Amino acid sequence: MNIVYACNDFYIPQTGISIISVCENNKSVKDITFYFLSDNVSKDNINALRKIVLSYEREITVIPFKEISYDLNISDIGRHIATIYAKVFFSRIPGLNRAIYLDSDIVVVGSLQKLWEINLDDCYMGAVQTFSQSKSALGLPEEYQFFNDGMAIVNVDYCRENDLISKVKSVIAKYDGAPPVFSEGVLNVVCQGHIKYISLRYNLMAGILYFFRLNRQYLYKRLDAYTPEDILDSCERPICIHYLTAFYNRPWFAPCKHPYKEHYLKYKKLSLWKDVVPTYKPLPLRVRLIDKSFQLLGYKITNILRSLISKKS
Repeated sequence: MNIVYACNDFYIPQTGISIISVCENNKSVKDITFYFLSDNVSKDNINALRKIVLSYEREITVIPFKEISYDLNISDIGRHIATIYAKVFFSRIPGLNRAIYLDSDIVVVGSLQKLWEINLDDCYMGAVQTFSQSKSALGLPEEYQFFNDGMAIVNVDYCRENDLISKVKSVIAKYDGAPPVFSEGVLNVVCQGHIKYISLRYNLMAGILYFFRLNRQYLYKRLDAYTPEDILDSCERPICIHYLTAFYNRPWFAPCKHPYKEHYLKYKKLSLWKDVVPTYKPLPLRVRLIDKSFQLLGYKITNILRSLISKKS
């Protein structure tokens, strides 16, 4: 089993805690190799990740991200870093044929064995459907099932054979280096018709959990790749919990009211960062106002207001 992370120094604690969660819940897997794509990560932080991996008797390969993404030309990545495009370049990693990619803000609370064995014939990757307000900007039809790229099982051989890199670079160039939703938008354009939609259990995003708890009917209409039973099972028994900001905040910030934050704290206690106090960083006022609007005014009115505000800005 090959598992890939990519980040800079800022996300090393989250990466380390995520690695611990993988190792703790996949002890029955005979061989696991971690690949870490480093964006100028310090030697001390790389050694910290090595120490974690070796303590579980697993292997780790560290690769400078720029060594495989030397021709990535992007002009804007917003609050993100360039490694959000990491999975595009997996085909340049020698000997890598298939890999599970995990964002650093994901904690794994179950076995990844069934995910690893998913059939990906004729697909670039397997991923989970999510919401998007950028379909029209990307030229995607409204009925298209948009996927989140924060977690994916990547068919590296297929990406290599079908030159995913060139296709992605072409779309990035079309938007002058700043495509809508960055890597996620580009991959949704390029991978149309060649995506395997996998169980929501493997990427339970904070926003999906929020709407599941607030109004399930609304969620069922938005996630048409899944049945209500699939969504119920995934929200109650997730395998990969994706701590996006959404309306809960993240467990390494305070205050955080994520319903599953105890999973992150559990693996944090096993880490080198067990004594690090959460940083005080409340949700932005805009997010808090949208949260209140959803609860008081409902979805249709809130989305209309959001659309009007976006047009004015």
